[in-house]
Amino acid sequence: MYRENLKLSFVIFLIILLALFTTTVFASSETEKLLQEIIEGKTMKPDIFAFINMGNFYCSLDLYEPAEKEYEKALGLDETNILARINQSYALYKMGERESALTNLSQIIIEDPNNAFAYFVKGMIYKDTLEYDLAIKEYEKVTELIPQNDKLISELAQLYQDNDQFIKATETYIKLGKLKPSPYILDNFLAYQESAACCLNLGDYYSSVGNIDQAVFAYNKATQFTEDKKSIAIAYYRLGLINLKGKEYEQAIMEKVLSQKFYPLYIEDFTFDNFAQAFIEIGDMNYNAGELQKAYQNYELALQLADSNYILSEAHYKLGLSYYRSQDYENAVREGEIALSLNPEYLSDQQRLIDLLIANAWSNLTKKE
Repeated sequence: MYRENLKLSFVIFLIILLALFTTTVFASSETEKLLQEIIEGKTMKPDIFAFINMGNFYCSLDLYEPAEKEYEKALGLDETNILARINQSYALYKMGERESALTNLSQIIIEDPNNAFAYFVKGMIYKDTLEYDLAIKEYEKVTELIPQNDKLISELAQLYQDNDQFIKATETYIKLGKLKPSPYILDNFLAYQESAACCLNLGDYYSSVGNIDQAVFAYNKATQFTEDKKSIAIAYYRLGLINLKGKEYEQAIMEKVLSQKFYPLYIEDFTFDNFAQAFIEIGDMNYNAGELQKAYQNYELALQLADSNYILSEAHYKLGLSYYRSQDYENAVREGEIALSLNPEYLSDQQRLIDLLIANAWSNLTKKE
């Protein structure tokens, strides 16, 4: 009796130990997942200057509409940011929204009467519309605030000349001859640093307007950078999607592998599962038509593209059915077992595997007879 109680206690101890181990492993897995989500969140934290940089990058390519949207994102984080407000006004002007641009710039000048760039952009708008008196007024204020910039003074001299103020123009040109070359003021405020994120966003813009060749060029350029592995990975992912749509399956699979290599953390939309499901559906059509070789190929493509166990399980199961139909029972059972191991909690998959095992056993008995 004592020995039986001892054995029972030992068994209970083992069960508790196993439960503790399982819980620890699960907790460890959950902790790792949580850490990944935290890392993901930190890497995706918005940066106002990243939006401004992206807007300036778009401006350098004369893409003012997406540039204006980037400045708007920056202002969503800090509506008082002067640089974003002025650059947005410049983009609005280039988009043909002259009055909105002038109104915004006037408001900035009221808030900050010494902001030379706001005067400059306002003067530039008046100059382009041949309103020389108004343009001169703004440029004179800019040169007062930035007195030693030869390019600004040269533009002011030209404005005097265009407005038939020849004496003023001559005096200004004489002054210009005594100055050293200076950078163009607009370059300072629209400066940008090209990066993988810039090229990725540019590719997304071109893709959204249907310019696929330009999108591919931009995505490929993004992959040439070494920093910002997440943007590089997403660029490979976007290339993979384009290749899938173009039926360049081998290239698409290679892009998927590269994307996961550069940035392995899981993102909900960062998956080819939708395409994998499409290949499963195509394989189903081939299977129903009796085109087993084509069915194999499409189920194999689905296996190479799928990320989630649910889709992988379905692809393995249907590949198993194709093997079974061609009387390759060994491979049929293998695929069924893989399907069950990937997705064990669904009774339907268990029943499918049981059906395959019974069929295989029955076929072996038939062969022996």
